[in-house]
Amino acid sequence: MRYGTSPAPPLVFSTLDLPPAQQFDAWHASSAGTVETEPLADRASGFAATREVWPLGSLALATTRAPAARLSRNAAQARRGLLDHWMISIARHGERRVRSAEASVTLPAGAVSISSLDAVFFSERSDIEWLCLFVPREVVPEIGIALHASRDTPLESGMGRILAAYLTQLAAEVPTLDASEVPRVVESARAMIAASLVPSADAMAAAGATIDSTQISRVKALIRQNLGSAVLGPERLCRLAGVSRSRLYRMFEPHGGVAHYIQSERLRAVSRALADPMDNRTISAIAEDIGFFDSSAFSRLFRQRFGCTPRDFRIAAQAGQIVAMAQTAPEAGTSELAGLLRRL
Repeated sequence: MRYGTSPAPPLVFSTLDLPPAQQFDAWHASSAGTVETEPLADRASGFAATREVWPLGSLALATTRAPAARLSRNAAQARRGLLDHWMISIARHGERRVRSAEASVTLPAGAVSISSLDAVFFSERSDIEWLCLFVPREVVPEIGIALHASRDTPLESGMGRILAAYLTQLAAEVPTLDASEVPRVVESARAMIAASLVPSADAMAAAGATIDSTQISRVKALIRQNLGSAVLGPERLCRLAGVSRSRLYRMFEPHGGVAHYIQSERLRAVSRALADPMDNRTISAIAEDIGFFDSSAFSRLFRQRFGCTPRDFRIAAQAGQIVAMAQTAPEAGTSELAGLLRRL
């Protein structure tokens, strides 16, 4: 297979070379921080599975082949994981049965469905080959309500089938993409997702009650747009978003507070720039452009979060190594996959 000059190589994990008795434990550890997995067969009999995750700018595309299993995500995991991405997925073969607070539905092979990592869910799947596009909420704030209204329901309209074909073709082409094409891929994916959403009037009305998630997505987008501002803080965000200070604080309480979230987003932005082989700015210039104006404080914060200096991070990331962003209160066993998704 030929790999193009993509911004980052794929994150690949496989249990195929392990003894059968070790396969499931290795797979379970590789998914830590995203979902809990329980095999339907005896663990000792083996769990032959592979996963390939391609970073695509602000998105990530995963291809998974795995045996039958139960998957779940509870409320504590959703709060701790700091992941609330939308998941636009399709099974090339295999069936999924999903139960959430809103619905219980069977998702057949070939049908696109929408779910979210911020939700509590339980699913059971057969042997499966599965494509999943991870989309941070801040990337599509304008269609958040429509996405919510379409959750856990197969998109079986004509546009839904076109979206399924698009994801399948994207998975086939992504290894050959050039880095310069990635921004266009992100825009085309956003447009395809938006065009495919035709939820019912009743579903849209019910989703209208989810104004909180839509509003926080808008504020997060404003934070990303203003990371380089020296005056980015609660007061400025309240003016930009048109929300009260108390409302803003409540929205970001699960994220450790407004200031902590801004700091984390700045560190994520710095890490993306350092990992970009086309970004020739000095480390200090990158830090200042993203809002870190005190170089010593920046270096200290970066080392606390990533466990290494910015220079060492740049060397490792451009060599294709995944350096996970630590949490303030580290969650035991967080995987490289969870680390990659947090950096989107």
